[in-house]
Amino acid sequence: MRNFTSYLEKAAKFLLYLLPVLSLIIAGGFFGKLFLPGAGDLFFPFITGKNFFFRIIVEILLALWVFLWAFDKKYAPRPTLLFWAVLATLGILILSTFLGENPYRSFWSNYERMEGLISHLHLFAYFLVLTSVFREEKDWKRFFAVLVGVSIIISFYGYLQLLGKIRIYQSGTRLDATLGNSTYLAIFIIFHLFFLIYAFLRSQKLWAKILSGAVFLFELPIVFFTATRGAILGLVGGLVLFSLLLAIFGKSKRFRIIAFSSLGAILVVFAVFWAIKDTNFAKENYILSRFSNLSFQEQTVTSRLTIWSMAWEGSKENPILGWGLENFNLVFNKYFRPELWSQEPWFDRAHNVFFDWLISSGILGLLTYLSIFAASLYLLWRNYSDILLPITVTSLFAVYFFHNLFVFDNLTSYFLFFSVLGFINFRSRQNPPEIGSRGSLDPRKLALAVFVFLGVLVSLYWANLKPLLASKFLLSALQDMAARGQDTDLILADFEKALKLETFGNQEVREQLAGYTNQVVASNLPPEEKQKVITKAVFEMEKQVRESPDDARGWLFLAILQSRQGRLDESRNSLEKALALSPKKQQIIFLLADIYISLNQKDKALELVRQAYEADSSYGEAVKNFIIVSVINGQVEFAEELSQKHFGEKIFPEKRLLNAYAAVSRYDRVRDIWLKLLEEEPSNPQYHVSLAASYLKLGQRQNAILEIRKAMELDPRFKPEGERLISEIQAGRNP
Repeated sequence: MRNFTSYLEKAAKFLLYLLPVLSLIIAGGFFGKLFLPGAGDLFFPFITGKNFFFRIIVEILLALWVFLWAFDKKYAPRPTLLFWAVLATLGILILSTFLGENPYRSFWSNYERMEGLISHLHLFAYFLVLTSVFREEKDWKRFFAVLVGVSIIISFYGYLQLLGKIRIYQSGTRLDATLGNSTYLAIFIIFHLFFLIYAFLRSQKLWAKILSGAVFLFELPIVFFTATRGAILGLVGGLVLFSLLLAIFGKSKRFRIIAFSSLGAILVVFAVFWAIKDTNFAKENYILSRFSNLSFQEQTVTSRLTIWSMAWEGSKENPILGWGLENFNLVFNKYFRPELWSQEPWFDRAHNVFFDWLISSGILGLLTYLSIFAASLYLLWRNYSDILLPITVTSLFAVYFFHNLFVFDNLTSYFLFFSVLGFINFRSRQNPPEIGSRGSLDPRKLALAVFVFLGVLVSLYWANLKPLLASKFLLSALQDMAARGQDTDLILADFEKALKLETFGNQEVREQLAGYTNQVVASNLPPEEKQKVITKAVFEMEKQVRESPDDARGWLFLAILQSRQGRLDESRNSLEKALALSPKKQQIIFLLADIYISLNQKDKALELVRQAYEADSSYGEAVKNFIIVSVINGQVEFAEELSQKHFGEKIFPEKRLLNAYAAVSRYDRVRDIWLKLLEEEPSNPQYHVSLAASYLKLGQRQNAILEIRKAMELDPRFKPEGERLISEIQAGRNP
């Protein structure tokens, strides 16, 4: 029996040491194929591969740990104040999930985030197993050595990106390494920088100090090259805090020298930056310019403040337990501010740790989350025989918290955070690990172990294999769309395979199917092929709105598809439902106005676009739509005054405006707009033909003939048709 538990323990420790490699995994990449064999390419490769790997390993670990506990009570969890804080946070998340607005989405999340309650359950399981299996200091030393080893590989990857050997995935300038996001990379490296500081100051051996110091200097520039302002400012502040705490609580002269030297170095860096911030060098350097241009008037800052105010309004609606995890999109829609028109249309995070927790789990969730930090710091500082640990962790948490005031967590940062929490929990236990406490086998625990084992088998299939396969099928559909976009049967078959699995990825699959439908409609495929694709997409999106009736996004997608089918009344109804859920979203307003015009309800369209214009007249599209719909309603003089005010001329070269003037028989304006369009594209033969048509409407037959001759010169293939048109015009007919 002792050998059996020994094997179980070795297996559990091996998997715990393996877990840090999750940060290296890109689905379809080398490490993705190595650690998720058979998974291949997945949708959102930087997110899905890491999360599926983490979940699968943690579920196996949980089963191993329960068997260990059943056979030997020394593996039982030893609750501390921190343990109860983490458990309380999970408990509130469970309540908010099942009492929230969309329990299914709150539990499962989606491919882009892969968070939800299921991830928090896995993180708690990881915390539980980590603190129960690692019972000796040497276990933790090895674990953090693996963590740092992985960070070295990722930093090396970042330098290869910097040298242009590997492409930067998210943008052309900000390093993102294997994490696919510069902000994720920044906080990932920052965690390891503080691990290295602790190792450098605590190590007694010279080689260990040299190694940790060298790795610190190797990884530090990576944070700078991510150009993540919140993380960089947080790191500077954290290093200042670390130096101050070391100066105050450090027991040796060496610590004080290090502290004051660090403060001096930071002041020098600040002084140098302040001296050069207005120079051409700083302005032309993308990273430095992001700091020199930082102000409350900058677009990123103003948009964050706007989103936070929307989140605050939403939090007051459900203050105790919030809206449920992954439901910020509902708040964003309901309290949408028109001034956000220049940002991405759909936000699913508040980009602020306070507001994200307030929205997801209310004031109770925020307080329990904050209690994790409070419990950690209390346990560290109540007995600081190793003063470096509370100083290091306090400074790290300060950086982490500051960073999260502007972004949000992801698996890699959560994993590191819970790893640190596990170490704090280990250090704060009142009793040392029990030795020789195997005792007799507890039948109840064995029954629990068998139950957990069976549960893990079910979870491996339902929670991991099925959505993993759905992700593969979805990506296959997208790849086929790019390579063989006209093979509708093949592409629809891929979509159908993904949908039949009935996973949390169905919404993403349906939205991608809707996107493919738009491509098909614009293609030269036969009408029956187009109708087949549209019918399937409408059917699936109708299912989506039944499953999530409070999400304006689903109604908008459905309305667009219905309009493609010519079902204008149904499209109008869907858009009206979307508008009720997001009353100020311009995208919905503009589409609904178009439908109203098609249904000859021009007055309703005018009222809608007027509201959008008055909500934010700095939005060019809102101005143009107001002008166009005013023309359609016969208010030509008002429309031209508005155009003069905003664009400096009575008309602007846009085909939608041209069609509006044609609808009210103002062919003089149609002619003028075609002339403006020809100024932009003088060699476009079709423009000349269209201008000729407007001349005909105005009775200027000679001008029409001249424009047709120009079109014939530009495109000799048009000559036979052009000569026919000219002969018709010369005969006094309007062809």
